Amino acid sequence: MLLRAEGLFLLIAIGLILFGWKRLPGAMRDLGKTRRILKAEAQALRDDVPPPPKRTIVADPEDVVDPASGRPKQ
Repeated sequence: MLLRAEGLFLLIAIGLILFGWKRLPGAMRDLGKTRRILKAEAQALRDDVPPPPKRTIVADPEDVVDPASGRPKQ
């Protein structure tokens, strides 16, 4: 998501109001750590799920049709 200059300025202003000038770098650092942890956990969950088994469909020779004529192949 791209932010325009007004949106970015508004986010910075709200951050300064909520956290203050001295606590803002620490809050952003903690937010970055949280993001990295969540990303790692999501990847671990994706790695834990096994891929679905491959299915093989076996057709009876009587079920195979010629694509040109639409009649069963013999």
